[in-house]
Amino acid sequence: MKCLYCDKTIESFTLRSLLLKKDELCPDCRKKLKVTRKRIDLGEFQVETFFDYEGLFRDLLLQYKECHDEALKDVFLYDLKEYLQLRYHGYHLLCIPSSFKKREERGFNHLKAMFQTVQLVPLEGLKMKREITQEGKDLVQRRLMESNYIYNGPNVDKILLADDIMTTGSTLKGAFSCVKSHARKVKVISLAYKNITLHL
Repeated sequence: MKCLYCDKTIESFTLRSLLLKKDELCPDCRKKLKVTRKRIDLGEFQVETFFDYEGLFRDLLLQYKECHDEALKDVFLYDLKEYLQLRYHGYHLLCIPSSFKKREERGFNHLKAMFQTVQLVPLEGLKMKREITQEGKDLVQRRLMESNYIYNGPNVDKILLADDIMTTGSTLKGAFSCVKSHARKVKVISLAYKNITLHL
């Protein structure tokens, strides 16, 4: 078996990978994909993040999303699956949708594929009002995302909103505001945090 990132033959396995599903990254690459858990306050709610958007995480995510390398879907949550299942037991998982154009280009829903191994009940119903991508946008343009979501799914007890990268938090604020009245409790996670400075 070869590492999906560096292509080296994986000659040694951790006890966890032998007992559970084999890790598709070699031990060296897995060490570089370091979990750095943070909580970021966005006023009405906090976002739990797990990686900094840099180094190997950034390279893997770009290869997965932009090069449509669907085989990488399980590498991101390998060290987080059990934690997410325990921490958010009883929550319905609601993934932030990509634009229709991005979904068409990739041919798969990248967030749903990443979270398939996490045993949380999936939830549907969150949609964009207008197809907006955030690549290359300034702060003013990104803030448009705060009013760009609608939710037409069912009312449930607990919702876990999930995204892949958080920068300004506008997407998560928009999604949170339209689902908060449809659940008793709403928690928010983003796999990575991209700390950038945007100017008006």
